Amino acid sequence: MSTTASLAEQITAFLDGIPSPHWPAVPDSLNDSWWGIDEQPRIPANQQIRLGRLSRSTLDIAITRPGAPFKVVVYANAPGGDPSRSLSAAEAYALDCGWHVVGRFVDVTTDTQPWERQEWPKVLRKLRGGFAQGVVTDDRSAVSVTDEPYEQTLRWLFDHFSFVAHARPRPAAPAVAR
Repeated sequence: MSTTASLAEQITAFLDGIPSPHWPAVPDSLNDSWWGIDEQPRIPANQQIRLGRLSRSTLDIAITRPGAPFKVVVYANAPGGDPSRSLSAAEAYALDCGWHVVGRFVDVTTDTQPWERQEWPKVLRKLRGGFAQGVVTDDRSAVSVTDEPYEQTLRWLFDHFSFVAHARPRPAAPAVAR
């Protein structure tokens, strides 16, 4: 075993021991400190647009070497189905963007909490260890179909200078509710 592999293994083991943060839920109202006034925002924020912007910002802050393509892993979650279509769509998207695919991961679960899955933590270890800068999925549902776990994942990626990209982005809802 070479010294470099041993050092990489030690770094990965060290990073694996760092717990992942779990973000608190967004409050339902604004509390105006000691006055005790609860005030609802005048314009309701559109959750899908906000999550879309957060998702795009993860790509903006991801770190790469100058002149080198992003290294990405391809991930699919195929509960009760064949993941090959999702994997090939995500890989084709990554190659179209000029990114280098360095790994493929598949979960087969209906769990909406990505950190409870078998393969998703391996994806995060690749990102945290610097072996990849991003993860590419077929669509957002591969990460989570519910907003809170998806937002927690986006914030984790943002904090670790990593990104997520979806081959088929979810269409944004209108900004103003009718």
